[in-house]
Amino acid sequence: MTERQIWMVGTAPEGKGGIATVIRQYQTAGLFNNGAVRFLASHHDRSFWGRVLPFFKACGSLWLAMCLQRVSLVHAHTSHSGSFWRKFFLLWPAFLLKVPVVVHLHGSDFEAFYADGGRWRQACIRHLFQHAFRVLALSREWRTWVLKVQPQAKVDIVFNSLSAKENSNWSTLLANQPAVLFLGRIGDRKGTFDLLNAFAEVLQRIPDACLLVGGDGEVEKFKAETLRLGLSHAVHYVGWVNAEQKEQLFQRAWVFALPSYHEGLPMAILEAMARSRAVVSCPIGGIAEAVEHGVTGLLVHPGNASELADSLTEILGDRELAHRFGQNARLAFEAKFSNDANLPKLLDIYRQANVRELPVLKNDSTHSATSRHS
Repeated sequence: MTERQIWMVGTAPEGKGGIATVIRQYQTAGLFNNGAVRFLASHHDRSFWGRVLPFFKACGSLWLAMCLQRVSLVHAHTSHSGSFWRKFFLLWPAFLLKVPVVVHLHGSDFEAFYADGGRWRQACIRHLFQHAFRVLALSREWRTWVLKVQPQAKVDIVFNSLSAKENSNWSTLLANQPAVLFLGRIGDRKGTFDLLNAFAEVLQRIPDACLLVGGDGEVEKFKAETLRLGLSHAVHYVGWVNAEQKEQLFQRAWVFALPSYHEGLPMAILEAMARSRAVVSCPIGGIAEAVEHGVTGLLVHPGNASELADSLTEILGDRELAHRFGQNARLAFEAKFSNDANLPKLLDIYRQANVRELPVLKNDSTHSATSRHS
């Protein structure tokens, strides 16, 4: 193991949310296996102290390692609010010590976080973008926004990704009962209540349909709305799900629905595509780059429950269409959103920063023999 390592900073991989899921995928791909990359948890979401103590520990570890010249590059995963300020504080010594920094931008509300902030917050964001070796955006739309905010930023697009091998033997057969699946944080931003209203219309046309919902958030409001709309017999809330439960839910689903108002590139949509499931969502953030309307699923305008209901009915009422969308989704996933398609781009960025010791990708035979050294 080399003395100088890439230090990656982000949410603990056992946590919830998109960043934790991305870190888990890096683990699956073998990014941390040969010691070239060291992961440092800046927080976990299990308690208040879990959001404080790991941060101070991370500061001490990273700052000491940089002073001892043991850091070749810092790869920081950041979102809005507290996530941004933790990374901003963690990274300032790297700029002083001329350590290359890669800022990996997550969080659907980051644009609003910038727009709603005062001059100090906006200046800090622009400073981070300007001085980073690279800013990694999840979509072309986000890349355009970063350059609008800070024209001097160097921005690359690296999509979120999953292992293609994990679901290569996934059954493409659809269950007997037509079912819609939603996974995520329940609330207005994810369009959960729009989905409930739309599903009430779907049931009038397809009485045997069901809606499966997993996640946390505004659970009590969700249950109350389900009861008010008279949907309790057809809507099944299962709470926050583990990996095994998630597989079972995807196996039952004909279509995955995520009618969000703001997103980056949701891992849940990539999980659905990897499992050959049709997707109904909205053309925001990176979703329009993942879901091709009329090919891998259907795209609707955020907040349009009637349009959402029509799209869900179209897929749930046609098994052959649902199957075709799902098959196309799997092909699109393999081509653009698998680890094999995306993680070599990350290694190229590390290489451009003159990092000498690179990780070996477990699932990429083309790069595994050549990725260790620049």
